[in-house]
Amino acid sequence: MSTARALSPHLVAVPVAGGSLLAYLLWRLPPITGSPLALAGELIFFLLLTLVAANRPVALPRGGAITVAFAVDFACLLIYGPALAGLVGVASVAFLLRRSPRYRVLYNAGQVALSVGVAGLAYSAAGGRFVWFVAGPIAFHRSIPALGLAGLVYVTVNTLMVTLAVARSERRSLAEVWASSFRWMAMEFLALGPFGVLIALVYQVPDGRALAVGLFVFPLFLARYAFQGGLEVLAAHQQTVGALCDVLETYDAYTRSHSEAVARYADEIAQWLHLPRARREALAFAARLHDVGKCHAAWDEIIRKRGPLADWEWQVIRQHPVEGAAIASQIEFLPGSAAIVRAHHEHLDGTGYPDGLAGDQIDLAARILAVADALEAMTQERPYRPMRSLADAVQELDRCAGTQFDARVVAAVRSLAAEGRLLGATA
Repeated sequence: MSTARALSPHLVAVPVAGGSLLAYLLWRLPPITGSPLALAGELIFFLLLTLVAANRPVALPRGGAITVAFAVDFACLLIYGPALAGLVGVASVAFLLRRSPRYRVLYNAGQVALSVGVAGLAYSAAGGRFVWFVAGPIAFHRSIPALGLAGLVYVTVNTLMVTLAVARSERRSLAEVWASSFRWMAMEFLALGPFGVLIALVYQVPDGRALAVGLFVFPLFLARYAFQGGLEVLAAHQQTVGALCDVLETYDAYTRSHSEAVARYADEIAQWLHLPRARREALAFAARLHDVGKCHAAWDEIIRKRGPLADWEWQVIRQHPVEGAAIASQIEFLPGSAAIVRAHHEHLDGTGYPDGLAGDQIDLAARILAVADALEAMTQERPYRPMRSLADAVQELDRCAGTQFDARVVAAVRSLAAEGRLLGATA
């Protein structure tokens, strides 16, 4: 299915709604005082400022992108009101996306018109006033509730429209798309919202307002690079986890790609059980690192052994969750992952290791990881046993449900298998 076809309801609704709101706001526009030519020049100046601020957007961790143009958009709204600010926003979208498909231009123009328009109406309803239509300077410090409401409404409408589009085109849930990418917009607003108010304050200084406002371009770009730097640190952390998994694979060739498959299964199960996003992220890192404690000099020999294991060999095996948790606990950006790694071999009836936890003493994320780990292991070839089919593996999980594994987690696997969502497992 093409993106345009998948988005078809939004392709009509959002541009029509945005265009209708903008037309209504223009119709209700108060009389313009002063020179129309001067106003046109100022609007063009803010359009250019928006285009500069929107240059080189920052990619978000799991799709989508943001820019620092929100500060300029917000300032434009506070100065000129939603009608004129909406025109500037629509014009900037048309220019920035001039080489994009027409449906994308219309959709984005519509969502910008809606974001600016609804935010402007909320600001006005809360007692806020717009600079261009008021004689004398506005004391914005007396309008903090109205400013906060306008910013919140802008970000909410903007991210909701984009999230709906991405969720529909990628067939993902609305909550999943917003949590994975657009929750970063809240950080952008907290950082850039005050910039917009400052620009509006500076604009009220009669002499040299264009130069003064233009000077905000430099700190805006600093904010953009600071935000990008934070995301690059997150990417570096994720690469660190990948590197640790690569080290593990040098010790045990049979676990090659095992952690990635376990992470995929665990995430599917976690989504099915509606695990909160923060716990899913901790689980994802734990799944990638759950066997890193196997980096032991004797591990390769132990894992290839066909006969019974000696006591010291069992001790090495039972110790790997402890050592893996110790490694994960030293990585500051993995809160909660170390505990999941440590508990992924605990059994529901208390017979697991290393701590003999039972029932609800075992975190749900660790119970999910235990099932995902067993599922992947059973459906892959190992020196000590043949590969099982997915159906046989699910049957074995069913047999151990309530004793070794959580019955709810096993039921989730059964449902996912029936829907064909456990990619990589042999049917």
